Amino acid sequence: MLLVLGSIVGLKSQTYKTIKEADKKAAALYESGMKQSSERKYQEAKLSFRKAINTEPTFLDAITQLAAIYNSEKRSDSTILLLERVLSIDPKPSPRVLFTLGSNYYQAAQYDKALPLIERYMKADITNANSLERARIIKQNCEFAIEAIKHPEPFEPIKLPAEINTSEPEYLPSLSADGSTLVYSRTTDRQEDLYYSIRTNDGWSYGVQIPGINTEKYNEAGQCISADGKTLVFTGCSMPGGIGSCDLYISYLENSKWSKPKNMGAAINTRGWESQPSLSPDGNTLYFASERADGYGHTDIWVSEKGPDGNWKIAENIGSPINTPSNDGSPFIHADNQTLYFMSDGHPGMGGMDLFMSKKIGDKKWSVPVNLGYPINTIGDEGALVINAAGDTAYFTSTGKEKTLGSQGIYNTDIYLFELPKNIRPIATTYFRAVVLDSLTRKPLASHLNITGIKASRPFYSGEVGKDGTLLIPLPSDEDYGLQIFAPGYIFISEKIDVPPAINSLIPFEKVFLMDKIEDHLGKPYVMHNIYFESGSSELNTISDNELKILAQALVSDRKLKVRILGHTDNIGTEADNLKLSTERAKNVAKALGKYNIEPERILYKGYGESRPLAPNDTEVGRKINRRTEFEFLR
Repeated sequence: MLLVLGSIVGLKSQTYKTIKEADKKAAALYESGMKQSSERKYQEAKLSFRKAINTEPTFLDAITQLAAIYNSEKRSDSTILLLERVLSIDPKPSPRVLFTLGSNYYQAAQYDKALPLIERYMKADITNANSLERARIIKQNCEFAIEAIKHPEPFEPIKLPAEINTSEPEYLPSLSADGSTLVYSRTTDRQEDLYYSIRTNDGWSYGVQIPGINTEKYNEAGQCISADGKTLVFTGCSMPGGIGSCDLYISYLENSKWSKPKNMGAAINTRGWESQPSLSPDGNTLYFASERADGYGHTDIWVSEKGPDGNWKIAENIGSPINTPSNDGSPFIHADNQTLYFMSDGHPGMGGMDLFMSKKIGDKKWSVPVNLGYPINTIGDEGALVINAAGDTAYFTSTGKEKTLGSQGIYNTDIYLFELPKNIRPIATTYFRAVVLDSLTRKPLASHLNITGIKASRPFYSGEVGKDGTLLIPLPSDEDYGLQIFAPGYIFISEKIDVPPAINSLIPFEKVFLMDKIEDHLGKPYVMHNIYFESGSSELNTISDNELKILAQALVSDRKLKVRILGHTDNIGTEADNLKLSTERAKNVAKALGKYNIEPERILYKGYGESRPLAPNDTEVGRKINRRTEFEFLR
């Protein structure tokens, strides 16, 4: 091949020849090549076309047909060399030559050469809508890539140690919120299984199979582990009783053992392909990829929410601007519950499947996706990534620079990490471990926990504390939080959470909560830390609703129980005014409680004004402590 190309170098000034102008020998060789191509004897056809070109170096038809075979074989270098020769001897080639050469330049990441050819092609009289759409995508990607290369992102991937990466392919990592548990897929003898490794101060443990999840016959891969490390969602293909080709399954860590995996059902799975799951940090929203028929493109991102009854709702398409008519998948929702990373070949990028980031706007809307940039993204397909809670480290799959061919005939993949550039980081998120105990016995207590974002004035988390009395919750550092814990027969806990400024991925922000039994503490006042009034007013702020709901829950669970709301102020103002304000505030809290179908006679209230301070009123801190609302249970 190189000899043929060498023989036609320097012929730019010569007039090219087609089948009509070629001499008889060259024409006969060309006809033989065409016949062999039609019979799919491509090796013989290439030889015939080469001989025709050797006989007639400017034989345009032969050069073009030889290039077409190399293009079909995805031999980009040879295709480019031949079509560059076409361009050198024919300044006005066919639109197909422009498109093919431009496409091959693009696949070779030669964006500056590809762009003008694709633009020339688009200006030609083209009627093929599919080709025009492909050209449009190449054009937008070339324009993006040329600029992205001018402004590269810092990118220095580090391969994880041999405890995790082996001579077999490892891929699709997922990480618990505290960064201590890495779950990933490994293929051995064409069998996909799920593995996990635990990180300590000494490093990562050797990866081992997840007991109770893997099977000997079927493939388990494409998984995510919940923020607290207690829920696993994974992809199982061709499983007995499955709904489609690949379905999503769920398992729970109970008493240090994983429960038997359960198909997530028709609300999530279809007759199509479902995979690449990602759970929100509160475990109540599932993002995943699907090829179901009613999407935007071939593969879309879908989302399902868990209902109050614990069942998953019918999945909905996440929609535009994330999904495109092309391929969109591998979603990862960060621990901040606001930043989504995903793969797509439908948005402007470097080519192939690029990685993108989008921010949540309100409840269901998303910002226009942002490409993560070069060289994180390249002309190839980038592997899906996950990001630690702190938002500064990303884990992803790569063949690495060495691209070693494994024993299974495929390139070995390994798991890498890299420092995420600041401009594409999510909100830095710490993680809070709540430990709930009986105040007398100090035994773990199953309970329900709510967290409210005070700045955003909306619920942030609602979930169950298990029998072990612990719950791990990621908390974005840009918010202030109120917390309520409820357990039947116990005084509910109401506190504010002060998020520490420092984030340590191996040391959780932990707090122990001791819950008092109601019967042992009747008549004892408890501060309601998450009751808010408008400034200088008795009007309740709606952010107080979560606190009221959990107090009402205690009253509903015990119909013989009564509550008295107690109002207090600081000493700013007159005693009479303060008594009136505290009474009005206590009254409004009692009135708001009545909306939860609590009998009026079971809700009492009283204002004490400034008469019962908990701290000196000579500082703002003391005055803030004294401005409070309390409750006490009565019989």
